[in-house]
Amino acid sequence: MCSAQGDEVVLQSTFTSQEEHVKLCLAAEGFGSRLCRLEPTSNCKNVPPDLSVCGFVLAQCLSVRALQEMLAHSENLVGAGGSHRTLLYGQAVLFLHSYSGMVSQHICMHIKN
Repeated sequence: MCSAQGDEVVLQSTFTSQEEHVKLCLAAEGFGSRLCRLEPTSNCKNVPPDLSVCGFVLAQCLSVRALQEMLAHSENLVGAGGSHRTLLYGQAVLFLHSYSGMVSQHICMHIKN
């Protein structure tokens, strides 16, 4: 098991489909695979869900707008740039998978032209 420092989180979502409530957690296997999947956690009547693959350590979080401004500033220093600006709102998050230590990057955003 990875001994990463930080806030450990389990990302869970619930939705209703044909009057059935379904709970899913973001999960990753690691071990060379960087793909994430959704692990069902509500339909486990006889076998409990494997939550060991659902734990992530919040390694870094940055607003997407701050990230955009940092990139625009670095482009201006190089001499590249454009006049069209798109405002991005949201968070860029860097997670470490608790079990394997693999990196998972996520950007949740709202785009406004």
